[in-house]
Amino acid sequence: MGGTGIVYKAEVNRPHDVVAVKKLWRSENDIETGDDLIGEVSLLGRLRHRNIVRLLGYLHNETDVMIMYEYMPNGNLGTALHGKEAGKLLVDWVSRYNIAVGVAQGLNYLHHDCQPQVIHRDIKSNNILLDANLDARIADFGLARMMVHKNETVSMVAGSYGYIAPEYGYTLKVDEKSDIYSYGVVLLELLTGKMPLDSTFGESVDIVEWVLRKIKITRGLEEALDPSMTGHCKHVQEEMLLVLRIALLCTAKLPKDRPSMRDIITMLGEAKPRRKSICHSAGHNPNKEKQMFGNSPVIGLL
Repeated sequence: MGGTGIVYKAEVNRPHDVVAVKKLWRSENDIETGDDLIGEVSLLGRLRHRNIVRLLGYLHNETDVMIMYEYMPNGNLGTALHGKEAGKLLVDWVSRYNIAVGVAQGLNYLHHDCQPQVIHRDIKSNNILLDANLDARIADFGLARMMVHKNETVSMVAGSYGYIAPEYGYTLKVDEKSDIYSYGVVLLELLTGKMPLDSTFGESVDIVEWVLRKIKITRGLEEALDPSMTGHCKHVQEEMLLVLRIALLCTAKLPKDRPSMRDIITMLGEAKPRRKSICHSAGHNPNKEKQMFGNSPVIGLL
């Protein structure tokens, strides 16, 4: 159940299949629901990518508004990270890294391969679904916008608290950099295991500010990492630190300092973890980090 509706798991008999049916909230006076539905359906119907949830069909009549999607058996990333069953699905760093890459590839498709460009506007862990293989699928395109013109503005802020880029609230400009900020927050969730807004951070402190304070106070990023991922493996910690630096670039305060999704995919490729490697200390290579991040303003904090 969410802000736009409730999702059911439904079984189809002939041929036997399992699908997800999203029933949108609707009131008698709600005349915009149909427009929202047509907008989401028309947009999703054009998208074809392995990291974007597939639309199967929809129904719109006087009483009901429903959208049918492929069923994702492992639910959403937010529940996998923070729900009652947290820790049972994503048991190692490789699984979390693969999700980070999948979401990046989906966003890269939206930002660079779609004409016109598509801005999702509500990237968050709850809108990232996990299939049977724990591959990520971006979902919920109810707020998405096709960018026909550069620097388009909107009438009101859309998105979810903790994920909204700082400039969005006062400029109301929609561009891909706001998606990149939200993606950076999701990276921080994967790395720290914490929610974007947590009472333990302190009053009016979000996950981005919490990580930055860790750097300034302790001069060490290691304390921010999810201890259930690092354990006693030095090389896992180093691999996670590379991705943490990418997350900090994505959540830079100024949009111009955030990388493109193409650059993010390149950097993630450089930070690819070793699969099933023996747990031992790996040598730290500062030259590799400098090559990846250049003279980024974030580097001065690290």
